[in-house]
Amino acid sequence: MIPNVDSPRQRWWLVALTLFTFLFLLGSRSLNEPDEGRYAEIAREMIELGDWIVPHFWYVPHLDKPPLTYYAVAVSMSVFGPNEWAVRLPLALAGLSGVWMSYLFGRALGGPRVGLRSALILQSSLLYFVMARMLTTDIILTQFIAWAVYFFWRSWRSLEDVEAKQKFFFAWHLAGWAAVTLGFLTKGPIAFVIPLVCLATLSVYHWRDVGQRKAMFGGVIAGLALFVVLVAPWFLAVFHRVPRAFDFMVYGQAVGHALGTTIRNRRGSLLYYFAILGVGFLPWTLLLVWLWRRAHWRSLVGLQKDAWIMLSAGAAITFCLISLLRAKLPAYILPMFPALSVMVALRFFGGGPGPNASQPPGWTWRVCMLSPLVLMVVVPVLVPPLFGAVAPAGLKFQMAIGAVALGLLAWRGRRFSQDQCVVGAVVIALVNLQFIAANMPSLETTLKSNQTLKPLGAALRENYQPGDTLVCWGRLPQGLPFYAHPVISATHRPYLGGMPLNQVPFEFPGNRERFGDLVLPDELALVQLLSGNQRVLVVAFSGTFDHFQHSMTNKPLRLVARVGQWELFSTR
Repeated sequence: MIPNVDSPRQRWWLVALTLFTFLFLLGSRSLNEPDEGRYAEIAREMIELGDWIVPHFWYVPHLDKPPLTYYAVAVSMSVFGPNEWAVRLPLALAGLSGVWMSYLFGRALGGPRVGLRSALILQSSLLYFVMARMLTTDIILTQFIAWAVYFFWRSWRSLEDVEAKQKFFFAWHLAGWAAVTLGFLTKGPIAFVIPLVCLATLSVYHWRDVGQRKAMFGGVIAGLALFVVLVAPWFLAVFHRVPRAFDFMVYGQAVGHALGTTIRNRRGSLLYYFAILGVGFLPWTLLLVWLWRRAHWRSLVGLQKDAWIMLSAGAAITFCLISLLRAKLPAYILPMFPALSVMVALRFFGGGPGPNASQPPGWTWRVCMLSPLVLMVVVPVLVPPLFGAVAPAGLKFQMAIGAVALGLLAWRGRRFSQDQCVVGAVVIALVNLQFIAANMPSLETTLKSNQTLKPLGAALRENYQPGDTLVCWGRLPQGLPFYAHPVISATHRPYLGGMPLNQVPFEFPGNRERFGDLVLPDELALVQLLSGNQRVLVVAFSGTFDHFQHSMTNKPLRLVARVGQWELFSTR
C-alpha cells in the first residue's frame, strides 16, 4: 500500500516518475516515416521560410491539418535545434499535461488517493505512452479535450455555489472554450464535438434546473464568440493567401476524412477499436468490465455524478464517432484515455461504499500486474510479422526476462494485496515500455514503410557535390529534407517522378503546377537525365537501381547506399 498519498514527498515522487515516463530516452529514436518525418519537416520549413501562416511541405502548401502542432514543434526546434529530442518535446509536454489534468480531476472527485491513481493509470497505459513519443497531432489534441472537459465541469460546479457563481463560472467556462479552441487548431472539429457533447449531456441531466440552464446558455454564447475570435484569423488568412484552400480543408479534409473518401489504407470494421482499446489501455483493460455498475452510481455524491456523466459521455462519443468513421487509425481512440483513467481511479480507489459494490474478484488485480510481463514476452514474437524485421537481441533478452518474471510473479502474486498489485502493474508497465523504447533504434532502419530516413539523409549529404542534380523517384521520402538539409532546400529542390499525382505533395490543388518542370512525366525523362553529362543522384525505393541499370547499358549506374527499403544511386 502507498501511505500518506498527500504528503509533499509523495507528490514529488509522482512528479519524478512522470518526468521519467515522458522524458527518458525521448530523443533516442530517429524520426519514422511517414508521419514523424512529415510533421517535423513542415515545422522545419516554417523556420526556414519564415512563414508561420501557411504550412509548407517540400516547399509547397500543405493544409491537411491546422497549424498548432507545427507551431509547437517549430518553437521547440528554434530553441533546441533540429533534432529528435526537440521535435518530440511538445509531445512529452502534452503527455505531462494530460497526466496533470487527470491528477487534478481525480483529486477533486475523490481526494489525493484518487488523483494519484488517475495519474499513474494514465501514464502507464500502453497507447498513451506510445503516442507521447510519436510525432502526430493525437496526444496534443487529447490534452486539450481533457482540459476542456475538466474546465466545463468546474464551471458547472461553480453554479451550485451561490456566492461563487458570478465570480468563477465565466472564468472556468471560458477556460474550457479556450481549450476547445486550441484543440480545434490542432486537429479540427473533433476537438469541438467531444467536450460539447459532454456539456450537453450534463445539461440534459440537470434539465429541470432553469437557473443553471440559463447560465450555461449564456456561457456557451460567450464561448462561441471567443472561439470564433481565436480561430477565425488563421483560417481567413490562409483562405486569402492560398486559392482553393477553403474547398480543400472543408470538403476535402474534414468531410473527406469523415466519409473515408480521401483516406487510403486506413479502413477497419466496426469492431476495430474494441481491439485497440483492449490492447492500448493495458495493463488496466480488464478493470473496464467492472467500471459501470448501478451500485457504484448510486453511491456517488453530486459532484461525482456530474463528473461521471461528463466523462462517460466523452468516452462514449469518442468511441462511437471514431468507430463510425471509415478512416481508422489506432491513435484516434486516445481522447478516451484521460476520461477512463479518472473513472477507473474513482471507481476502484475512491473509498466509501461505491467502490466496494460489485468489486472485481482478486485475481483481476493480479492479471493487471502480470499483463505487462505478457507484453514483454509477446512483443518480440510479433515484431517479424508486424514490421517485417527480425527482433533485435535486446528484445529477445527482454522476452527471456519477462518469461521468468511472469512465472515468478504468477506464483508469488497470489499473496499480493490490491495496492501491491497496482504498484506492481505501474512499475512493470513503465519498465517494460522504456525497455521497448530503448530497443526501437535497432529496428528503425529495418521497418517496412515506417523506417527512418536519417541514414539516407546522411549518405546524401556526404555524397552530394555542388552542381549535382537530385531526383526522388517512385515514392516520396517524406522526412528526407529534415535529415538532408541543406542538400534539399527552398532554393535547391529535387526533381520528382514516378509518383501518384493525387498524393502528397501534389494532393493540394495547384501543387503540381507549383513544382513546374521539377516533375518528371515518365521514365524516359529520368533516363534522359541519367544519360546527360551532369552527375545525377537518385533517391528511390528498393528495386529502382536494378530497374534503371538495365536501361543504362552505355552508362552504368553506381549504387551509393542502400538503407532498409531505400536506395541512393548516381551516374558516377
